[in-house]
Amino acid sequence: MKTLKLIFLVFVSFNSFGQSWEKEEVFAHISKNISLVNDHIWFYLSVSNDGQASPSKIAYAEIIDRESFPVFQLIVPLNHGKAEGVLTIPPHLESDHYLLRFYTRISPLNEKSGKGVFNQMITVINPKKGPITIKPKQTRNNYAFEQAKTLQIPENTVKKNSEVKIPITYSQNLHHVSIALKNPFLPEDYQGFAGQEIYYPLEQNNRVIPELYGHIIHGKTLDSEVDTTETFFLSAHGRQSVLNSAKPDHEGNMFFELGPLKAYDFLIAQSLNYEKQLNFAPQSPFWNLRLKDDFIFPTLELNEKDREFLEVLILSAQLNPHFIPEKAPEPQPIATGLVADKTYFLDDYSRFENMETTLREYVPEVLVRRQNRKPVFKLLNSPLNGLFQENPLILIDAMPIFDTDALAKFDPKDIEKLEVLTREFSFNEDKFAGVLSLTSFQNDFGKFELPTNSLYLNYWPILKPKKLKTPHFNPNIGVANYPDFRSCLIWHTAQSAEQLHFYTSEITGKYEITVSFFNENGMPQSFKTNLEVID
Repeated sequence: MKTLKLIFLVFVSFNSFGQSWEKEEVFAHISKNISLVNDHIWFYLSVSNDGQASPSKIAYAEIIDRESFPVFQLIVPLNHGKAEGVLTIPPHLESDHYLLRFYTRISPLNEKSGKGVFNQMITVINPKKGPITIKPKQTRNNYAFEQAKTLQIPENTVKKNSEVKIPITYSQNLHHVSIALKNPFLPEDYQGFAGQEIYYPLEQNNRVIPELYGHIIHGKTLDSEVDTTETFFLSAHGRQSVLNSAKPDHEGNMFFELGPLKAYDFLIAQSLNYEKQLNFAPQSPFWNLRLKDDFIFPTLELNEKDREFLEVLILSAQLNPHFIPEKAPEPQPIATGLVADKTYFLDDYSRFENMETTLREYVPEVLVRRQNRKPVFKLLNSPLNGLFQENPLILIDAMPIFDTDALAKFDPKDIEKLEVLTREFSFNEDKFAGVLSLTSFQNDFGKFELPTNSLYLNYWPILKPKKLKTPHFNPNIGVANYPDFRSCLIWHTAQSAEQLHFYTSEITGKYEITVSFFNENGMPQSFKTNLEVID
């Protein structure tokens, strides 16, 4: 059931945050460092603050090209400082090396340790767009990537299409494991991960608000003269909907808190001064981290001798979406900020062709009147046993409606329920004469048209939760006539067994085993070794 949520923004100062905003550290483990476009890279993200799980609720993922331009950006919800998800490599990317980075709203401020931004090189292959020949100013990497330690295993050669069990010596820790085809194109001195030392220092006087309750959207009014009393509404819509409001400061900045909402498809911005043209622009939530000029991307060179490897990579990527299922958990219900005094499920009544008649016939808490030839919906004021004289806050799937004439003529055939709050309603800094809230069956506004002078926004995407049905990717290993061309053999983010248990596929060649965990001091540790899969 779709539910309306009203979210209230709470500004948190760094003092109340315990002065620990300079101690936020980010670590990531990815399933592989070479991928085709449209293919997936799974990741595990851990964010700590002063040695404990970070209270931050949002992280950010970006893929950066060699011109320091972000070609992919994603908002990642955190749960107790952790996140697991999948990045889909955009189809427009050219074949090249890219920088994958993770951070939170406040972690780049941890410049002293350099651990506030996690960076790792990945290689992207686009069969339709070969690499552009680049002659770098210098060929030597000036920045040392932190290399994984060597993982000791008794046997480094196994057969294809076989079950493998390898004992490991780090079973005292919950560890994360990936086994994937080794990237033959990324130079060894670019393997591993780098910190914040590859970026120029941050600009001073950054205005940063820790995201302790959820994602905070920064908007800005473009009016030449800012009215600091004007109320702006921002509603987020998807399987669930939320509404927030804010007033601009003297520079036109305003901030909207999405709270626990972890998924949306689009946003709608409006002003309480709905008759004027809306001048509103969302600001990027991502940091403008500038790579230093002497940080050089390695050159990607593809030759005829690489054809066989690339054909195998392409085959694996083409088959995976068809034969490797994923599951997306249902979104968790969010507590609503609106407690209705009366709820009407419209299927319990005979339906009328417009909302005005429906309210007149079935909803005694709403009196429909006409003023200056326009309908006015006056709600009962239950505490005072009277009647409000102004229109209430009217919502359809959390989207404010100010055009009462359009609402009166609206056919509610796709509206599931109607909720009425017959008391003064305080919403952030504004007070309303009650609330009249409509909820549609499909969370699509019941086909109500987008209000005039509203702004439809395709905001930056937020990670949609997905999980593999099995850490081996293939749930039908050993099943006849079921193709198994996995280039990634295992992805396990919470393994505690004393051995690596996995199954090889049809693909032979060099693989890389990566194991990471946090030691007793809370420090991330990474170990790697090569594995040869033979016929």
